[in-house]
Amino acid sequence: MMASTTVMHATKVLDNRGSDCATGFLRLLEMFNGLSEGETLRILSSDPASQRELRDWAGRTGHEILETETTGPFWRREFHYLIRKGGASCTEQMQ
Repeated sequence: MMASTTVMHATKVLDNRGSDCATGFLRLLEMFNGLSEGETLRILSSDPASQRELRDWAGRTGHEILETETTGPFWRREFHYLIRKGGASCTEQMQ
């Protein structure tokens, strides 16, 4: 995983800011269903737990985190990620 100041193009964008963890993850899986292997999803989150959870999920499912960025003051932190879809299907991701 690398931090980057260069913004790469994303195939789709998922704005999960303000969503709870469970809702955000379900929305993530739904968006990934619509992507082909190699396409990218930019995720915007306000959930600090997303840092650990997305890293763990990507590691288990064969997806690659290309970019991470943390923005904003500590009381309104945002976490931005760019993830490239690997070969795992959403059915495999749920196991």
